[in-house]
Amino acid sequence: MRKTLLIIFFLISCTSLKAQFFIGGIHLNGGFPTSKLKSEVDRVMFPTISGIVLYEFYNQPFQVGFELGYGIYGSKLEKRDDLYPGFNDEFRLRRNNNYLSGMAVFRFLPSTSSKLTPYLEIQVGANYLYSRFKIRPSLFEEKVEVGKDMEDWGLGYKVGGGLLIPIPGSEFIKLDLRINYQDGESMRFLTKKDTEYIPTKGNGEFEYHPRYSPLQLINASIGIVVYDAFR
Repeated sequence: MRKTLLIIFFLISCTSLKAQFFIGGIHLNGGFPTSKLKSEVDRVMFPTISGIVLYEFYNQPFQVGFELGYGIYGSKLEKRDDLYPGFNDEFRLRRNNNYLSGMAVFRFLPSTSSKLTPYLEIQVGANYLYSRFKIRPSLFEEKVEVGKDMEDWGLGYKVGGGLLIPIPGSEFIKLDLRINYQDGESMRFLTKKDTEYIPTKGNGEFEYHPRYSPLQLINASIGIVVYDAFR
């Protein structure tokens, strides 16, 4: 990873400052499990919304940058009157399973002069999966308790490509259609079926049945990118 960052810094430093050209965009992504992850969570989808910033080298078919994504891949609401021993008031127990990723992005554009611009893409970075719960009397009342059930992170990568399509009437805005394959280190995580509250155990305890798998996904996304976004 350190060598990769040094190479990126060297390439940028060799490029004229007058030629700086930045691209910003936002994507809606859907991740569909494959391989070992599919056997663990067959029908769970991993949706994310992500923001991307790219630097395009002057007169070169390369772009480098960073993409940050966030999503909730499972949510469960329970209304229970047995969360606190000695009380039978009803509380809302909401649990969300969250997905956060940060990736360095490397794009190669075989043709930069055509109207439709295809590209190949590699991403390298980290994924962070965590599950949180909130307990409150009702939707609009203050939280009684907030906690984190489980968390784990791992290195990951994505390999794929996409197509940039001009938006009619706009010189700087393009539609970005993309598909890639994602893999990486194994992580421990929960789905919405993997946590159970046992009121008769101790003073009431959560019981977890975690999954363990690499985050292996086929990701499809649609986005909008703006060229020369920060001028």
